[in-house]
Amino acid sequence: MSFGNNLVKVRRDKGLTQDDLVKKSGVGISQIRRYEADKSSPTLDAIVRLVKALGVSIDELAFGKMTGVAVNRIIDRELLEQFEQISILDEEEKSAVKKILEGVIVKHQVERMMRPKAEKSWSQRFREITDRLAQGAQQYSQDDMDKIIDQCHWHTKNVPKTAKKSVPPPEF
Repeated sequence: MSFGNNLVKVRRDKGLTQDDLVKKSGVGISQIRRYEADKSSPTLDAIVRLVKALGVSIDELAFGKMTGVAVNRIIDRELLEQFEQISILDEEEKSAVKKILEGVIVKHQVERMMRPKAEKSWSQRFREITDRLAQGAQQYSQDDMDKIIDQCHWHTKNVPKTAKKSVPPPEF
């Protein structure tokens, strides 16, 4: 089937007149008439405007095939068929369906955001901390690091948690 025949078929399937398509796409009436009569080929810009206005893929408009994004991406065929049925509703009904869908989508997004995120495991947190410590300790020699570790160890064993003042550790 030619591009013109496909354009006529899709436009009629959507319940649109040529004037309706002009208003929705911004493509001039004389151009649409030429395209439908196969007397002219549309530019890429005109094709993009037409597919957006008609709610179809470029493949469907150009080749009459349902091989567009929706067909390839929507695995649930029943859902795809429902969307096709929605596309032939009048504007008021489409608007109502869109509002319902938007509400369901927003509800899902809010629920997903509110779910508690999985806590990192102890080993993941320990690895992150040791990596940060290692980055900060690059300027110290191994002897300096050993002394710091010994001092920390001594403090944890010998200084009560209630001590107000810092108790100096012995020299190591």
